[in-house]
Amino acid sequence: MKIGRAIVAGIVGGIVVIVAMIVVGVVAGTDADLCALAGAVITGREDAAAWVIGCASQVVVAVIAALVYAAVFEWIVRRAGAVVGVAIALGHVVVAGIAVGFLPVSGMVNAGMLLPGAFLEYRGWPVIVTFVLAHLAFGAIVGALYGETLHRVASARAAWHDVTTESV
Repeated sequence: MKIGRAIVAGIVGGIVVIVAMIVVGVVAGTDADLCALAGAVITGREDAAAWVIGCASQVVVAVIAALVYAAVFEWIVRRAGAVVGVAIALGHVVVAGIAVGFLPVSGMVNAGMLLPGAFLEYRGWPVIVTFVLAHLAFGAIVGALYGETLHRVASARAAWHDVTTESV
């Protein structure tokens, strides 16, 4: 498994998800910022320090997810790429969306934040759609940046042998 590539891919993909959610939150006029949400869960506050802690936790989760993707690339599907990453991301987005609904809410209540619900459903349909698309983009990014797997599927094609040379 190419751990270094998986970590870099996870960081890049995680940043894309974080930025997409911040942008949709601003456009939709709601608090869809995953860093603020995670920071409130961890610290019970909604300030700059909590945001930084939440952002760090989101990047750590993205790296862990990318390592899981890498394991699936190497040992289950034995190939990587953007399409394979999106296929894996279909399951990832379901797990992530449901997990957001199960976050402990006491920290968010203490910070005065709106509760998230599954897939951040209480923030409106633009946030839900962006949440899903951002996680699918995460899969595509991780798959594309991971590159060729170390454990490849044996080719089922017939091997052509050179018959133009005379054998002795």
